Amino acid sequence: MKDYYKILEVKPNASQAEIKKAYRLLAVTYHPDKNNGSKESEERFKEISESYIILGDTAKRNAYDYTKGNYKNYNGQNSVPGQQTPVTFLILFKRIKERVLNADGRVNKEALFKVINDLLSDDTINFLISARDIATNNLITDEVLTCSIFLSEQFKTVLYAKLLRLSDGDPRFTQKLALLSKKHEAINLKTSEVANDALSRNYIIIFILFLVFFVVLLVVANYSKS
Repeated sequence: MKDYYKILEVKPNASQAEIKKAYRLLAVTYHPDKNNGSKESEERFKEISESYIILGDTAKRNAYDYTKGNYKNYNGQNSVPGQQTPVTFLILFKRIKERVLNADGRVNKEALFKVINDLLSDDTINFLISARDIATNNLITDEVLTCSIFLSEQFKTVLYAKLLRLSDGDPRFTQKLALLSKKHEAINLKTSEVANDALSRNYIIIFILFLVFFVVLLVVANYSKS
């Protein structure tokens, strides 16, 4: 994974203003037009622009930091810099998923939900729908659903509603989400039934023990009278 902070020559705790300033200085320095069309400068300029697309936006920066194991809640002013594409978001969601799957079950559910929820904002959803890249949006849906496995039902409900919006009425999306919702409902129902069965068994056991205790008391009482 590229180190976007290193590319922009800023520290991980840099403010959004510092990141913007660093980007502008480096972009001017390495712009191909300023370097006689140098191929090396062009590649450097692309890296700088890519870094700013991620770090210059609060939600995408949070997602990037989360994938590096350095989750923080930045309060910098949000902006929409550079030239982003649906693939930009797909890469971030993929990295979040990889981070979660490699965590050996040690997942901070609140942090995971926040970083996904913030990244999948209304602006992001509107952008992804307007881009009309259905294949990429479908892949993004898969990444979010995989991460949702580790979340509580309350968090899942919020993200499913957003994914339903992202589907934009596409039957393939809605069918997938409907199947998953039914699956979760079935799992919850089964869990509830198992819990009720266990509770019923406990009541039966307690009732039997009570009867045994009552019979023993009667035997002892009769023995005492005799």
